[in-house]
Amino acid sequence: MQAAWYEALGSADVIRVGELPTPQPQAGQVRVRLHAHGVNPTDWKRREGQRGQMPFPRVIPGYDGAGVVDATGPGVAPALIGRRVWVWEGAHNKWDGTAAEFTCVDASRALPLPDHSSFEEGACMGVPTMTACHALMLSEPQAGDWVLITGAAGVVCNYAVQLAKRMGLQVIAVVRGEAEKEQDAARAGADLVLNSDRDDIADAVLSATAGRGVRCMVDVDLGAHLGFAARIVAVNGTVASFGTASNPKPVLDWTPFMNRNIRLCGVGIFSVPEARKQAVVRFVQDALLAGHLWHRVDRRFALAQFADAHRHQASGRPRGKIIVTM
Repeated sequence: MQAAWYEALGSADVIRVGELPTPQPQAGQVRVRLHAHGVNPTDWKRREGQRGQMPFPRVIPGYDGAGVVDATGPGVAPALIGRRVWVWEGAHNKWDGTAAEFTCVDASRALPLPDHSSFEEGACMGVPTMTACHALMLSEPQAGDWVLITGAAGVVCNYAVQLAKRMGLQVIAVVRGEAEKEQDAARAGADLVLNSDRDDIADAVLSATAGRGVRCMVDVDLGAHLGFAARIVAVNGTVASFGTASNPKPVLDWTPFMNRNIRLCGVGIFSVPEARKQAVVRFVQDALLAGHLWHRVDRRFALAQFADAHRHQASGRPRGKIIVTM
């Protein structure tokens, strides 16, 4: 099979594309002939060594993908062969992920892809939808609750807006920069869209929520927002953050969080207990089957251009998911 891989940490120059043996499914696994792979920021960060040392002598990166089941291992019904699926956690705790023509995953990691969804759309999901849904669920929200979602033009938080609306929540979405990002947040279903280049976020949130604050804050950059988060999150609310790029070591003024009984939660989807992952993926799958999810593709690359796909992901802020086609 054709695949992309690396055998040492470093820049995108360490990536190789070529022929590797086609994997065979083990007990409980399915083999998926992939049509599309979705690139995530964690892919290039792991390749550069920002997530630790090489976990295996060779790594085919890629957690997200979509394709067709073409073989099953012992204990898995052969009737699954021919099913269109989207793959999540393709490279979790294993050396070979979804940046290849074939990958083998536990059957629970290959879910039905409905006919109304393309393979590229299926490859958009995985890490972004799982991260977004878990972050929202941490606050145990009730229909009608207000939530604040920062970075709502980014892949994860745009899905968070969509999933929050499916939960029956009222959404305040924050973007930064050009008007197109505001349009992306609005299309995802946000009730109120704010632009941090123009709006006073704290004042706008308190005004919208009659001074009570939001039940949950799903946050892409904790370091940028920690200074006012305790003011705008409601008593007994939750801050769920999966990033702090602007300030990797923010200083926490703990007292206002403590007095308002606000939970501050890190969100690292790969460390989430399996029972919660299954609850999250069930909710995501129901949204997908209902046609509720809108998937944004920023740019497409062929597998032979895999290094360029990683460079593009690392270069800034793609507007949507980067897709590699097989």
